[in-house]
Amino acid sequence: MYFLLNDIILDIEPARMMQPLDAERFSALSIDYIAQLGKEMFAEDSHAHRRNPERARRLCYLIHLKMPRVNAAQFFATMPNGPIESIDASFKSLNEMAMALMYQQQMAGQLDAAKVDYEVWHRMAA
Repeated sequence: MYFLLNDIILDIEPARMMQPLDAERFSALSIDYIAQLGKEMFAEDSHAHRRNPERARRLCYLIHLKMPRVNAAQFFATMPNGPIESIDASFKSLNEMAMALMYQQQMAGQLDAAKVDYEVWHRMAA
C-alpha cells in the first residue's frame, strides 16, 4: 500500500517493516500521540522522510492503522527553525489510482515537492 508523506510516496506494506508492531502496545497509542511523534520527527529534521525512510514508513503505518482511510499526511513548519509547536499536521484520503500514478511519476523522477503541494496539499512549495 502506498502512503504519501509530505512529498514522497512510501510503500508501507507490513512485510517491509524492519520491526513487527506489538498490537498490545499499539492499541494504547492515540492518533494525537502518533501525530505528536510525527511533529517531533519533523521538528528535528524537516527532511526526515527522505533521510530516514524506515522511520517515515513506521510513522505512516501507525497513522494508517489508527485512521484506515488516511493514506496521506503532511507535517510542515509554520515558521522556519521554530519549536515543535510550530509544526502542523494534516491528513488526507487520496484515490488509490492517483497514488499509484504519483508513485510511477516518482519512480520516473517526475514527482517533485511543488507538484505534490499544488495537486494534493493545495499550497505553494516553499
